[in-house]
Amino acid sequence: MKKIRSQQAFTLIEVVIALTILAWVLGSVLFLVSQYADERLMMRQRFYGNQVAWNQLLDNYQKTRGWISVTRSTNVELDGREAQAGQNWDWQLEVTPAMGRDLFRYEARVKSREGDDTESTLTMYLLNTQSGQGRVNEAGVLNP
Repeated sequence: MKKIRSQQAFTLIEVVIALTILAWVLGSVLFLVSQYADERLMMRQRFYGNQVAWNQLLDNYQKTRGWISVTRSTNVELDGREAQAGQNWDWQLEVTPAMGRDLFRYEARVKSREGDDTESTLTMYLLNTQSGQGRVNEAGVLNP
């Protein structure tokens, strides 16, 4: 009597199902990698935007403390452009009086030249203790 050997192989349905699952998994992995790369780019933009905003806020902090002498040429600038990480960044500074005597709110908004959205907004409250030259008045303007 002949012994019939059963063949151990996958059917066409099993192969199609396995390929479908593999395609779904690989598609999901590619989507996640793409999403990670986009998020990394956004975090990089936000980091450099924060750097530019901090540069402006700390520059004004130094002026209000008298660490940098304030003259007509180094008066508070309310907008400008700064190069950071090979990109040009537009920044805007808003100085408004806050509650309390000599307390002012400095808000720096930064956006990259390539994008329309604001990359970073930082706020700092400063107490101006100087008198006379270099003093911020009640309108939020630094007197030369």
